[in-house]
Amino acid sequence: MERTRLGLIIAIGGVIIFLIAMLILLPEISLYVPALLVMFIGITMIGIGGAIAKGFDRSLDVPETDCYYCNGSGKIQGPEGSESCPRCGGTGLARPDDE
Repeated sequence: MERTRLGLIIAIGGVIIFLIAMLILLPEISLYVPALLVMFIGITMIGIGGAIAKGFDRSLDVPETDCYYCNGSGKIQGPEGSESCPRCGGTGLARPDDE
């Protein structure tokens, strides 16, 4: 299943769970705390589904390619000798926006 479609399904499921909890469970006084818990789960699903649909979760992945500025070494030659690469911060890995 495509990630965008999966994210939308999760977000819509969260909306449905939230509405059911708010309209059916919350008015029952004895189910007040469980209703709040289910509403929290629904809101969390909406947030996670939206992030997956928009592609924000991919920016959290650690890049597997080498930094183009230092060729993966993490060091560059500066005027005073070897220095940490300013592009990757000395890790040698490409930044997510380098893709």
